[in-house]
Amino acid sequence: MKIALVCPYDFSRPGGVKSHIVSLSKHLTMIGHQVKIIAPNINANLVEEKNVHFFGKNRSVNIGGTKIDVNIALKEEKKSLKSFLKTESFDIIHYHTIWNPLLPFQVLRHSKAKQIATFHDTPKSQFVGDWIMPTVARGIFTFLDQIISVSKSQSAYISRFSKRKIHIIPNGIDLEEIASLAPKKSTRNDEYFQMFFMGRLEPRKGVMHALQAFHLLKQRYPQMKLVIAGDGDGRAELEKFISDLNLKDVEMLGFVSEKEKYRLLKESDIYLAPALYGESFGIVLLESMAVGTPIAGYANSGYKNVITEEMKIGFAEPGNLEEFASCIEKFIPSSKRQELSKHGLEEVKKYDWSEVSKEVNEVYLK
Repeated sequence: MKIALVCPYDFSRPGGVKSHIVSLSKHLTMIGHQVKIIAPNINANLVEEKNVHFFGKNRSVNIGGTKIDVNIALKEEKKSLKSFLKTESFDIIHYHTIWNPLLPFQVLRHSKAKQIATFHDTPKSQFVGDWIMPTVARGIFTFLDQIISVSKSQSAYISRFSKRKIHIIPNGIDLEEIASLAPKKSTRNDEYFQMFFMGRLEPRKGVMHALQAFHLLKQRYPQMKLVIAGDGDGRAELEKFISDLNLKDVEMLGFVSEKEKYRLLKESDIYLAPALYGESFGIVLLESMAVGTPIAGYANSGYKNVITEEMKIGFAEPGNLEEFASCIEKFIPSSKRQELSKHGLEEVKKYDWSEVSKEVNEVYLK
């Protein structure tokens, strides 16, 4: 079949939805499908993937503590999009986070293919979640042939708007690719207990909680280091916090490449996942598990889809800073890290894309 995967985000930026689409494209191609990706025309020259087709311009709007991309194809780009859809004559159009306006709606309007959508997120803003999304969802659902959700918690949100069947298919992870990117073993030779945070520097991701927990523990454990990868509007506030408290051994790296991400995960003693809310799954937890790095964080509703009974030792109630710091402290003995590392490496196998893509393909055939 000819399949188009529609991404509403800047495809040059790292992110969970982008990783999902790239890996799904790869494995659908391995099954035998012809796959192309449609994405907004932002920083196209920075995108390495060859099967991406760009349409529309982008604006970022800050709603509910996180940035939302709004993109639309106008004038000549709108004509090009319509011509592309007509020429390709796709059998399947598979949207990801379809309610991110407006490019997915344009594709939906001009395509006669079977329409399938995967819902990755729940709204972070109460206004958006209680008013805008219910209205948008009820309209979108009438045009969709099949609906997929990445988790039980996300499905519970969208099921309020329709009695339609929702297929729950988790996010996948490409274990073969990660093995090729991640070093076989850590090359660090210092005596520090290294913690690693990666994500957008915004309040809901909890990066300030990572810094505050580090500050609490650093007083008792001087040989401790925190590495922060990512960028965002909250960077200035974080830098001020570091400066005001004269915190030592904190590195802020900005955005890092995929290869650098896995090197940092592999070299760190623990990964910090203190997102407070707004997560639907927790693909970053899978990435950490795939390289054998244990995790401490907040047990938000999305992360609970991934957290096993054994992993609960590392997760606190969202917002409970002292409990979060205590969870981190439990991993300072290397024996506990080794135990959770082995567990994560085994548990993550069930999320490999070679298996997850088969579930998606079954939905295409319905």
